[in-house]
Parts: sequence; C-alpha cells; structure tokens
Amino acid sequence: MNKIYFDHAATTPISNDVLNHMFQILEKNYGNPSSIHQLGQSSRALVENSRRQIAKAINCSSKEIFFTSGGTESNNITIKNLLQTGDHLITSSIEHPAILKPAEDLAQNGIEVSYVKPNKYGIIEPQKIEKEIKKNTKLISIMMVNNEMGTINPLEEISLIKNSVLLHTDAVQAFGKIPLDVSKMGIDLLSLSGHKFYGPKGVGILYKKNNISLKGLITGGGQEQEICAGTENVAGISSIGLAAENIVKDLKKNRSYLTELTNYLIKSLKNHDINFVINGKNRVPGLLNISFPEMLGQNLMMNLDLHGIAVSYGAACSSGTPKPPRVLLETGIESNLAKSSIRISLGKDNTKKEIDYFINSIVSILSKELKNV
Repeated sequence: MNKIYFDHAATTPISNDVLNHMFQILEKNYGNPSSIHQLGQSSRALVENSRRQIAKAINCSSKEIFFTSGGTESNNITIKNLLQTGDHLITSSIEHPAILKPAEDLAQNGIEVSYVKPNKYGIIEPQKIEKEIKKNTKLISIMMVNNEMGTINPLEEISLIKNSVLLHTDAVQAFGKIPLDVSKMGIDLLSLSGHKFYGPKGVGILYKKNNISLKGLITGGGQEQEICAGTENVAGISSIGLAAENIVKDLKKNRSYLTELTNYLIKSLKNHDINFVINGKNRVPGLLNISFPEMLGQNLMMNLDLHGIAVSYGAACSSGTPKPPRVLLETGIESNLAKSSIRISLGKDNTKKEIDYFINSIVSILSKELKNV
C-alpha cells in the first residue's frame, strides 16, 4: 500500500487545482505588485482578489484582511503590538507555542499574563476567563480549536463576556473544519495559515477590525499597510485565496465525510477489542487524540511509520520531545496515559480502506508489544 497520511493537523497536501494555479502564477505573473506597470498591476489584482476571497470566507471587509508569512507571524504581530507595560493579557495554558512564547516574552517586559486552564475535556470555559478580567486587561487570546485534541472552544460565548477587551483567536486548526464568521462570533483579531487548508506553506492571514491599529514586526517597504513589510508572495497569496474559497464551498461535504471516517475508525477500534482512550470532547471531525495504554505514543508513532502510516505524537511542532504532551497534562490526564497518546488527523482524501490498514497495523504492533512485556 502507498504511504498513508493521517497527520493533516500538522500540514495538508496542496490540492491539485491550487497547485496548478500556483504554477501558472509563478510562470506568468512575476511582476512586483508595488510596480505601476501592467505586469505589476496584474500581480496586484491577484493579491486583492485573494483578499476578497478570504474576507468572504470569514465574513468581513477585504480592508480587514492582511497577508503574513503564516499563523505564527500573525499571532506574534497581534500579541506584541497591542500590549504595553502594565497591561494584562488573558490566554490559555493549552495554546500553540506561537502564542505562549510571545506571551512569555511579554511577561518579562512588565506585562501581566494570566493562563486559564481547560476543563477535563480540553475546553476553555468562558466563566473562567470572566473571572480573570481586570481594569488593565487589554487582550484575550484563546485558540478556536486545539491543535492536539481538536477540541472546540466557545469563542462566541467568550465574546459576550469580554466587554471592551479585544478578543483574538488562533483559528489555524478551525478554518475549513467548522463554520467561521468573525462578525457573528464577535472576534476582533484572527490568525490563519494557508497550509492547514490545502494551500501552500509560507503564507498566513491576519484579520483585524478596521478600528484596531497594528504595526509589523519588521520595517521596510510598507506593504500590507506596514503590517508585513516585504514584496508580497503573489503566487502564495493568490493560491490561499483559491484554497479558502474551495474549503468553504466544500465545508458541509467535508465535515460529513470526516465525521463518517472518524466514527468508522472508532467503531473499528472497538470491534477489534483494542484498549484505547479518546482524549477530549466536542472535537472537530477528523482530529482524534487517542491513548493506547499498552505502548508509549512515540514508539507507536515510529512503528506506524515503519508500516507506512504518518501520525503525530502530541503536536508536530514538538514531536521530537520525549516529554508527555503538555496539552494533555493540562487537562489533568495522568502522565502515563498522556505518554501513550498519538494524534490522528484525517483529511478529505483519506479512505476507509486506509483506516482498515491502520487498524490492522495497530493490532499487529500492540500484539508484538504485549508479547515482549
């Protein structure tokens, strides 16, 4: 069997039409979008068309969309711009490092940071955030979907208790998996990354309301209203516009199919009497964090790789560490159970046949492990 990819939360393959679109632009639309000649303006038109596509996808004005190098830069621009010495930031203890690391930097420079813990199901509860809000609270940053467990946080409910405090969300794992409407959800700032929804790597999106002022982390030619200086990645930007349009158009179909695959995988595990625990509740379809108590998650991940199956241990960004996944520990899961977990993240092109092979591989690997005990 060909290689089986069950790690879509780490990155998605570029869809064929997006890849072909990107190649065409790289070949034909090489003009600098800041140039006023025809080649430059044809590139500018592609950038602005993508801006409109993204805006339509999340229900905002195209003037509120800015292109960055990825979700990490979008997060850093937000966190490091809006807070000054004496201000207060509320975030969660299960955020991606692209939020936690900037928060740590700010804490060393006179900014107060509060970390809200999730409940036992991996969800951030609005009432816990409300208790942390103070007079000097300027920003709340809570991820929409957790990258390790797939749990969905109640952003719309959080927006109702924030009062005048700005609300930012890292929605990198949410877009294309659940409906996303920044107006309805009361979100002030939002980060996205193109490679999580079948677009190219190296391109991200920052949404900010018109009345919010931001500056980029680097200075230069003033592109993207000085939020992301440097000549625009026209091919990448145009391609994520198409990818966003596609993923929103197919959202209902993909959610239904991924729900079917997820249920099939869980049912198959039960049918084979495999000892397993699913971590977290209220998850996006297709993303499962499962503990197999008989085996360390890292060892299981490596054995599955030898079978041609790609999964993750914890987040892909931290899969090289021997420590138990931090996010699971934050929910109160005991260390041994956390260490036995793997993350399985399915995509729109996966099949039940691949799941059957995965299940047979799990059975074979665990059987050998138990014999060696």
